[in-house]
Amino acid sequence: MRVTKLETKLIGLGFRNCIVVEIHTDDGVVGFGETVLKRRSKTVEQNIHELGRYLVGQDPMRTEDHHEKMYRDSFWVGGPLHGSAISAVDVALWDIKGKAFGAPIYQLLGGATRDRIPVYCHCPAGASPAEFAANLVRCKDWGYFAAKTTLPLFYGGGAATDKQGYSGARGNIPATWRETEWLPTDTFDRIAEFFVAAREAVGPDFELAVDCHGRLNPADAIQLCEALAPFKLMFIEEPTPPEDAGALREVAARSVTRIASGERLASVYEVRPFLESRSLAILQVDLANCGGITAGKKIAALAESHCVSMCPHNPNGPLATAAAVQLMAAIPNCFMLEMIGSPQDLELHRQMAPAALQPTNGYIPLPTAPGLGVEPSPDCGESFPYQAFEGWR
Repeated sequence: MRVTKLETKLIGLGFRNCIVVEIHTDDGVVGFGETVLKRRSKTVEQNIHELGRYLVGQDPMRTEDHHEKMYRDSFWVGGPLHGSAISAVDVALWDIKGKAFGAPIYQLLGGATRDRIPVYCHCPAGASPAEFAANLVRCKDWGYFAAKTTLPLFYGGGAATDKQGYSGARGNIPATWRETEWLPTDTFDRIAEFFVAAREAVGPDFELAVDCHGRLNPADAIQLCEALAPFKLMFIEEPTPPEDAGALREVAARSVTRIASGERLASVYEVRPFLESRSLAILQVDLANCGGITAGKKIAALAESHCVSMCPHNPNGPLATAAAVQLMAAIPNCFMLEMIGSPQDLELHRQMAPAALQPTNGYIPLPTAPGLGVEPSPDCGESFPYQAFEGWR
């Protein structure tokens, strides 16, 4: 079997572009992969085509060899722009391998370690504690037992993206505010008020988490952790900027709540210092950016050796979700998987890929179809045209 060509599509799915890669072979097997790097979609797409120059004529079954060469032979190793391109190609190669052997990818990774994958959904904070409480009740009514919001006051105050359940809309604190600048003294008390209302609305057993998008310095992040400690959150995500393992370690050492991070780490080498310094309890690398399934399996094993759980970042499309499920099915340190999870977003998944995996009562059952188990609709590129996105921190 040999690779004959590589094609890409940019799918404008809601608030993100899904960059889909198709790898064709001379015996008719086609593999699919997906990556999302919302503000740099066309750059990543061109990188995928540059990787395609190497892949054409190669044996697609040699996933380990191809992954190492795509990473090393670029010379400029690492980084999300390169890692995202490798991720989509790697997943497509694993899809081909699974189809060739007639088995789901997780069977080729050592077999299932569980029968279903727990997921959490996104919940907009809203502009007030009462809005957050109402939004959480809606998530619970959808069948979820866990939800995450982005940091109240910083995010969630607008309605432009809330219709799909994403909580990244602008809040009251300016988007240009830097982590080294002054915050009003009552900021963390005001954030805590959102979680007072949340616990009253959904009770003590519903899992809550908050994503800070790296917006705080260590001193402020420690204050946030102290303010939110009474509410027993599932985790506090990326409280400090993502480049500094030492800063995150300062927070983790002072927090009784689990610290989660890693979505912006694009290789096993970038992950390693965060694990070695005990900077986090939950690792959130994104299979669409960190190097795909090949890299994800290595990262998960390294995390396991440090007693760290895997909870992949995944506000992505249906193929990336399927790839994450395949890996999570095969590792022992599976914590949970992120999804936007709203009915509107799940419907977009189905429109893009009719067999898209769907959660039921907060879990995704393991797929049984060969390979990835999910393929995009042939006309999804026309149905969901590319969109140009800009954004803020």
